[in-house]
Amino acid sequence: MKHLIAPVCLLGGLAACSGSGYGDEPAYADGPPDAMVPDTDYNATTEIPCGFGGAAPRQRCPAGVKRNWDEDGKHLVEITKPDGLKRAIYFSGTMPYGSDSAEADGSAGWTFNSTRSGDRVTINFGPETYVIVDAFVEGG
Repeated sequence: MKHLIAPVCLLGGLAACSGSGYGDEPAYADGPPDAMVPDTDYNATTEIPCGFGGAAPRQRCPAGVKRNWDEDGKHLVEITKPDGLKRAIYFSGTMPYGSDSAEADGSAGWTFNSTRSGDRVTINFGPETYVIVDAFVEGG
């Protein structure tokens, strides 16, 4: 019966044809907006493997992702470290490209690099190590 919707939409004007064609959903250029975790400004939250002081990522750190947080569609992952401070990792798609840093904590001079294994990326920022899966960053 979907072929019968078009004449009804035409009679009802453009508003009747938005979204699903039934007039009850808005039309989105790139699909509906991403869901938000209640009481946060994150699209998703989880715990990720993390390590500090050059140690392997054997700890678990709470993390939240803000998808499409800038005009270019970049993503931001914020990780809460065991000391309560947050570390931001910036992504373009599923590729990490940088982190926040500060002279106050010494991280301004740290080296940032990442390696990929399948759908996981391991990020080394100075003595800190984080493992983040693609599905967390982009959804899915």
